[in-house]
Amino acid sequence: MSLTLLIASLAAILALSGLVSLLQLGGNRIGDVADAARIAEEQIAGFRSGPVLMSGDGEAALVEGTDGRIVILKRHGAHCAGRVLARPLRAHRCDKEWRIETGDPRFGHVALALEKQDEDKLLTMM
Repeated sequence: MSLTLLIASLAAILALSGLVSLLQLGGNRIGDVADAARIAEEQIAGFRSGPVLMSGDGEAALVEGTDGRIVILKRHGAHCAGRVLARPLRAHRCDKEWRIETGDPRFGHVALALEKQDEDKLLTMM
């Protein structure tokens, strides 16, 4: 009886895993710069994206708009969430990442793992 239960449990786990893969659930990382720009434009009304600073882990991005506004994106559950940030940015270095303060306690801070050239761009936004 217990072997049958074990096999049934494994089959259920594999079936659920296959369903998650088929429905493309859980893969909500920010793919690339173009993806970040598209998400920012969808999240913020009237926003037109310009330069994008991507976190190396695909968890977050900072998008500068053509009008000078800055949008921060981060993974939030099964979607990405965005907020417009006030200038100058409030950011500080924390180990190997930059911690961006959003000013919204419900949204929290956002950690960005940036390349050196992107860090220089971030410093100009501060």
